[in-house]
Amino acid sequence: MSSVIDFLETLLANSKGSPKDICESEELRKRLTSVIRRLVPELETPVDTSQRILYDVFELISARIGVDLGIFDILSSNHEPLSTAELARKTGKEPDLNLLARILKYMASVSLIREVGAGLWAASNYGNNLVDDSYSAGVCHVNDNVVPAYAALPAFLRQHNYRPLGSNGDDTDTAFALGQGVAGERITFFDWLHTRPENARSFNVFMSTHRTVTCNWLERTDVMEAVVEAYVKIGARELGEKEEGNKSERVMFVDVGGGVGQQCNVLKKQWPNLMGRIILEDLDEVVAKAELEDGIAKLGVSFFDEQPVKGAAAYYFRSVLRNWPDSSCQEILKNIYNAMDDEHSLLLIDELVVPDRHAHRLGTQLDMTMLAMLNGEARSYSHWKELLMASGFAIENVAYYEEEAGEAVIVAKKATASRSPRY
Repeated sequence: MSSVIDFLETLLANSKGSPKDICESEELRKRLTSVIRRLVPELETPVDTSQRILYDVFELISARIGVDLGIFDILSSNHEPLSTAELARKTGKEPDLNLLARILKYMASVSLIREVGAGLWAASNYGNNLVDDSYSAGVCHVNDNVVPAYAALPAFLRQHNYRPLGSNGDDTDTAFALGQGVAGERITFFDWLHTRPENARSFNVFMSTHRTVTCNWLERTDVMEAVVEAYVKIGARELGEKEEGNKSERVMFVDVGGGVGQQCNVLKKQWPNLMGRIILEDLDEVVAKAELEDGIAKLGVSFFDEQPVKGAAAYYFRSVLRNWPDSSCQEILKNIYNAMDDEHSLLLIDELVVPDRHAHRLGTQLDMTMLAMLNGEARSYSHWKELLMASGFAIENVAYYEEEAGEAVIVAKKATASRSPRY
């Protein structure tokens, strides 16, 4: 055991020169961090546990202060350590030196920065990870927008007797509304953002890269091959029925609730010769901001209204249904069901699929966030199956593209007497 501890201490002391096999293997890196994270609670005393649970929240708070003052950017861009006074000057905000030193000492104690001498500060790997705008925006979003909902969740659940939420059709009755002090205003989180541009900016920047993986669903070529096959079969049947129409006018892919079109653009770039039309759908004010690749159309529509595009090869949702309780999801899916070709159209749901057992924290922490903010849910595999069956669909495939986080595309068709779910 002593040799294991010696190895870990050496690894920490020489983190920049970590063993080559760990640096070059993402699998080994994840295994090591996972083991360490799971081991800590098993070794703790009651005092250790209380200290961790009660005070770890300050990591987020101090990170938010660090982003506001630009501390991580400043230290990352300086090759030499900076004194407290030098760092204060570079922030441009003239913070009190004693106050700043106290904050920096805490940051150093949790490795957000490094203390390399008395009153001398340098960048750390932990803090450098927050320099990128998308990750610093995530710090701002969670601290400013989400944490009040987290804090209000216990009281909110007590008020509702720990019963399923959202079934009454009131999507404004949330822990978020209680925590932000807007429970009487009958507004959702998204309504709230409309009048708070800075909060909306951090949310939108973070959401553009919030999914945890570097790969994307299009790397599962079997999914796109199924979409192309559906497109061909729908076209062949239309030809057999002697329906008039230009082949190029048929729709290959509809991105429902697709925001400003990130996924449409990725699809167009990775499959530039794709047959048929690609259509982005979202609210008018959202698609108006979309900057799309040539050949992508946009349509202002709510997914709670009738789906105007009929008989497309694929209707795609990414990180949409998690925002809504089952009753709302069934309403959304009904509109898609009514628009789909009876035999060949595909429903693609690009979401986390939380395992029924041994769920990873990446899935469960998202689930709790959806509960607090929107009465939504990061659903388990069994729950997805139940929801889709209740909405008239049969699952054809669950195509994982990142196993640890549970990132997957659920592929489904209309359920028929002759088509049983494969999963």
